[in-house]
Amino acid sequence: MLTLILLVGCEQYLEVELPGQEPKLVVNALLEPSDSLKVFLTKSMGILEGKEYNDNFESVKNARVNLINSEGKPTPLTYFERYTDFGTQAFYFLLNPQLKPNENYIITAESVGFQSIKGEIKIPELVPIKEVSYKNLGSSGSSVNYELVEFTVKFEDLPGKNFYEINGDFFGVSTKTANSLYSGELNPSPVNPVYKRDNGFGAGLLFVDSFFDGKNAEMVFRTKLPRNAVLKVKINLLHVSESYFRYEDTANLQNQTRDDFFSQPVLVYSNIENGLGILK
Repeated sequence: MLTLILLVGCEQYLEVELPGQEPKLVVNALLEPSDSLKVFLTKSMGILEGKEYNDNFESVKNARVNLINSEGKPTPLTYFERYTDFGTQAFYFLLNPQLKPNENYIITAESVGFQSIKGEIKIPELVPIKEVSYKNLGSSGSSVNYELVEFTVKFEDLPGKNFYEINGDFFGVSTKTANSLYSGELNPSPVNPVYKRDNGFGAGLLFVDSFFDGKNAEMVFRTKLPRNAVLKVKINLLHVSESYFRYEDTANLQNQTRDDFFSQPVLVYSNIENGLGILK
C-alpha cells in the first residue's frame, strides 16, 4: 500500500521600496613608518549594485588626496594604476612620507560628485621586543609532520591603554627530504583564553593590554611548525592604534558571519568623516 502525503505551502511576495543611496568616497590606508604611503580610494555601492564575490570596488580617479601633518602642512599624493595578471592595482601614493610616532596625521580626499572626506590618526610609539623564548611541546596531534611550539614574547607595555598585534612567518628546509622547502604564517594561538577571539583575526593575534601591569608584559602563544626541518622564524610585535583594533575586530567578525542568515548584523568600524573606510 502506498501512502502519499502532500504538503502544500504558500509564498507571499512583498515589494519594498528602497530609498536612493548616494555614493560616498571610501578610503583605506595603513599609516606606518615606511618609505611610502598608499591610500586606496574607491566609491561605495548601493544594496542593489552588488557584484560577484571578491570583485573589486571601482577606484576613484582624478581625486585630490592630501596628507596633512601635525603642523597643518598638506602634501599631495599621486595616482598610480597598473594592470597585472591578478587584476588592476590602483592607489594614491607618497614617497618618503616621514611619518613620526606620537604625531597626528590627517588624510583628505576630494572628487567631483562626492562629499569631501577626511580621517585623522595618531601614529603609535614603537614598542620593541625585549626577549623571545620557545619550547617544543612535541606532536601537534593533528599531523605527524608538525610539532606544537610555544613562544613567549616579552616587551615593555607603555602607560595608558594600548593595542597590539603579533604575527609572523617561517621559512626553512627539510632535514630528511632533499630540496623540500617549508614556508607559511605562524597563526599564533594564545595560551591564556582571555586573549582568544571568537571571530579570529587572519593570521595574527590581536589583543589589548588590559591585563598587563603597564611595564613588563609578555604574550605566550602556540603554533604548529614542520618537523625535521631547519627553520627561520620571524615574529613581529606591532603597537597599533585603537582604530586598527576596532576595524580589524569588526571586519573579521562580519566576514565570519556573512553567510549566517541568523547572525546579528555587524557594523564595521569607520573613522572617516562624510565617507566610509579606515585610517589605521
